Amino acid sequence: MCVVSKKFVSKDFIPKKDVQQDIFLKKNPNYDGRGILIAVIDSAIDVNLPGLQKTSTGLPKIIDCFDFTGDGDVDTSKVKTIGKDGCLTGLSGRKMRIPKSWKNPSESKKAWKKIEIKTYPELLSKDLAIDCIVWNNGEKWQACLISAESFKNLENIKILSNFRDEHEYCFLPYEISCCVTIQNNGSLLNLFIPFNNHGSCVAQVAARHFPDEPEKDGLAPGAQIVSMNVFNKLTTFSKAETSFEKALSKCIELGVDIINFSVGAGVFCEK
Repeated sequence: MCVVSKKFVSKDFIPKKDVQQDIFLKKNPNYDGRGILIAVIDSAIDVNLPGLQKTSTGLPKIIDCFDFTGDGDVDTSKVKTIGKDGCLTGLSGRKMRIPKSWKNPSESKKAWKKIEIKTYPELLSKDLAIDCIVWNNGEKWQACLISAESFKNLENIKILSNFRDEHEYCFLPYEISCCVTIQNNGSLLNLFIPFNNHGSCVAQVAARHFPDEPEKDGLAPGAQIVSMNVFNKLTTFSKAETSFEKALSKCIELGVDIINFSVGAGVFCEK
C-alpha cells in the first residue's frame, strides 16, 4: 500500500526555472512558441487531456492525428441500407435504430468490420466489439462508434468528423478517448487511440497550456502539436522503421518546425 505524507504538496514538476523559461517569457511574452508546429513522433497522444486543448492564443493545441502503424485502420467499404423500420444491423449483429436527426440523403451507411484487438486477445468478446458507422450528411463525412452500452439509444451518441476539421473526440469503453479521420470517400475509417501515456507526457512537457493556471504550462504553451503514432505493444524493428519513415514524410508535407522523437534505442535494436 502506498502512503502519502500530509506534508507532500502537489505541484508542477516541469523544471522551467532551471532553464530560465519564466525569465525569458517575462521579457518576451510573445515568444512562447506561437506560430510553431511540433510533431510528436511517439505513441498516440490522448486528445482528451487538460492542457492539450488550446494554445496561449486560443488556437487548437493538437491540429491533427496520424497512426502509421495501421492498427487504427477500419474497412468501412461495406454499404448497408436502413430498413423500413428505421433500423440498421451492424456487423456485430446488433440492431440499431437510426435517429431521424441524422441527415443522410442516400439513406445508406457504411458499416464496420469486427475489430481484432491483436494486442489484448484476452479482452475479445461480443460485448467489447464496437460498431463503426460512416455516412455522408450531404456536406461532409461523419462517423460514430457504437458499443454494447450505447446501441439501444443513439440519440445522444457522439457524432464525429475528421479531427483536423472539428477537433472533437468520443470515448470507447473504459473511458478510452478516440478521434477519427474518414478517407477514400467513406470506405476507410482511421481510429486514433492512445495505447500508453508516453506520447502524451512528451506533448505536455513541450507545449501544454492551462489558461487559468499558467504555472502548469509546458515550455512552449503557444505552440501547436501534430500527433504521429508509430508504436504499439507489438512493434518490431522493421515495422517501427517503416512507420517512422512515413511519419518523417508527413512532417515534410506539413512543414513542421520541430520534431520530437524521444524513445529508447531498444525499440530499433533486435535482440
